[in-house]
Amino acid sequence: MTAIRRLWKNGIREISCWKHEKRELGKGIAFGVLICWLFYDRIWLSGCFCPCLVPWMRYQRRRRKEREKERMRKDFREMMQLVSNGLSVGYSLENALKSACHDMRQNQGGNSGKFLEELEIVAASMYMHEPADRLLFSMAERLEFEELRQFAEIVSIVKRSGGNLIEIIKRTCGHLGQSLQMKEEIRTMTAAKEMEKKVMSLMPYFILVYIRTANPGYFQVLYDTIPGVLLSTAALILLISAQFWAERMVLIEI
Repeated sequence: MTAIRRLWKNGIREISCWKHEKRELGKGIAFGVLICWLFYDRIWLSGCFCPCLVPWMRYQRRRRKEREKERMRKDFREMMQLVSNGLSVGYSLENALKSACHDMRQNQGGNSGKFLEELEIVAASMYMHEPADRLLFSMAERLEFEELRQFAEIVSIVKRSGGNLIEIIKRTCGHLGQSLQMKEEIRTMTAAKEMEKKVMSLMPYFILVYIRTANPGYFQVLYDTIPGVLLSTAALILLISAQFWAERMVLIEI
């Protein structure tokens, strides 16, 4: 009974997130309707595929978080460079962070991300004389950003025991820049394969749509017999498995 109650709560929590993800939800519903029409010729079966929306939405959410994480890494690199420049001209760490926040806001304009929004909260809190390292720790926890947490630890250690903060930040910028450059090179080298993967993943659906449109009765034997339905289901499972396998092949993490 406890497991059922926990499963119910998790389901309610998952569905409550969907109201902020209407675009992904619409894509999932449209994809489900398309599959039911192409593989079973029964659109009403899309109601039976509703539980499949849960892994679909989680997959889309994970991809969005990966894109946000990549954006945060670039913003973090820009912030580090601006902070390093501010420290080089004699600013304190707090003033360098405030100046970096102001410059990033001017550079990004209305296209600001979550990192800059959190950095603005940190800059505003500094006017209340909050310690910079504690604010950076809190920001790293909210964003779940490991590189920022490591930087906050470095700042905290330097402030307690002393050290050349300018040199440390410059080395951190260099290390982060090398990592981002390597990722850009890998992304450039795998861009062609990524496009091939997308084309090959969508091509079977386009072929099925073309055949069903040009010759509606061609697949009728698959829809009216049990062996045909089982064959369609097996083909659908193999097709989706191949898409996930192809995505794993082009995924290279550093």
